[in-house]
Amino acid sequence: MIYIEKEELPDSVKEKIIGLSKSEEWGNIDEKETDKIRSFFDNYFPKTEVKEVLVREQKGLCAYCMRRIYRDSHCKIEHLVPLSRDKEKALDYHNLLGVCDDGEKSEKKYGRILCCDSHKKETEITITPYNSEQMKKIIYDSNGIISTNPRDEIMEKDINETLLLNGIRKEDGTIRDTSTEIVKGRKDAYDRARKMMETLGRKNKCTSAVLKKIIVETKSKQPLEEYVGVKLYYFQRKYESLIKQGK
Repeated sequence: MIYIEKEELPDSVKEKIIGLSKSEEWGNIDEKETDKIRSFFDNYFPKTEVKEVLVREQKGLCAYCMRRIYRDSHCKIEHLVPLSRDKEKALDYHNLLGVCDDGEKSEKKYGRILCCDSHKKETEITITPYNSEQMKKIIYDSNGIISTNPRDEIMEKDINETLLLNGIRKEDGTIRDTSTEIVKGRKDAYDRARKMMETLGRKNKCTSAVLKKIIVETKSKQPLEEYVGVKLYYFQRKYESLIKQGK
């Protein structure tokens, strides 16, 4: 998970949403009528236009797991605050995220472990990629496990129980990965970052200046690499270590 800087919608799309929020049909829906709110959103909200902006501002990554997303049927518009909790936020662009479907639409049904929005459903969470201070707490280990430092119990609950970003921990302590293998994806990204540093070290090019350039280049890619947050975490930690060493 990485920090997302929110863009503004095109004026034409804003006007459509404002028009919907002021419509008689929307006004007649009670805040407790979740099914009607969802139906209105599904039928009238300019999803195609909004999804295009979401995918662009997130640089092609799911807001939760950092898998690749495109402007297609496998990308969903997620309500950070669920539809069932706040009617007005249902049409609020600043409450929306682009997320993957986590294999929810695959033909294989039995034994699937879904994560992200597919597992979150109507649960309200505290963690959000729009909060830069929260995103600074995110860390990854060499096994691809995401956690927080300093440890934040509320964020940890969102990560492990609501979004299921670390899969399921079995009784023997091993991890059963999600259907889309996001733990493996993060582990592979960690390994690639480590090998890159080892290569720089063998060439005597592992300096803070070189690493800073790599960090800038990694952040500027469009789209970003899948699981880029793992590499950026690894690079940033190495960069800070080199600065302390005066290298």
